[in-house]
Amino acid sequence: MKVIAIDIDSSRVIIYAVELLDDGSISNVTGEFKSITIKDDYDNSEIREFQSTIHSFFDNINPTKIAVLKRMTKGKFAASPVSFKLEGLIQCYQNCEVEFISPLTLTAYYKKNAFTIEPQNKYQTNAAKLAQYLIS
Repeated sequence: MKVIAIDIDSSRVIIYAVELLDDGSISNVTGEFKSITIKDDYDNSEIREFQSTIHSFFDNINPTKIAVLKRMTKGKFAASPVSFKLEGLIQCYQNCEVEFISPLTLTAYYKKNAFTIEPQNKYQTNAAKLAQYLIS
C-alpha cells in the first residue's frame, strides 16, 4: 500500500509519500520531490507546469490513497485563495481519488497513537503525520 499525504501552505504544496512494506514497516518513497511552490498563480504556464509535475509524481508513485490536509475556509485563520486553486489542480488527478482529512481527526488519532515517522525536514511534519494516519 502506498499513500501520498499533502499539506498545502499558502502557495506551497508539501508532499510526503510512504509505502507499507510486507513486514509492517513504513518506507518513505517521497524521494527528492518534497514540495512545490507557485510564484505567480495568474501565469497559465506555471499553473499547467504545476499540474503536470504533481500528476507525474503521482503516476510515478502509483498510490493507493491520496489525501490533503483540510484548511480553514473562513475566519481569522482562513487559508489563502491560491491554496484552494492548487487543491483543485490536485483533485483533477484521475487515477486515484483524493480525500480530505481534518486536522481535528489527526489530533484525535495522535492522542491514542504515537507518531513514529521521522520526516526528512521539519516542514514535512504535518504531511508525515497525515501519511502515517493514512497507512494505519
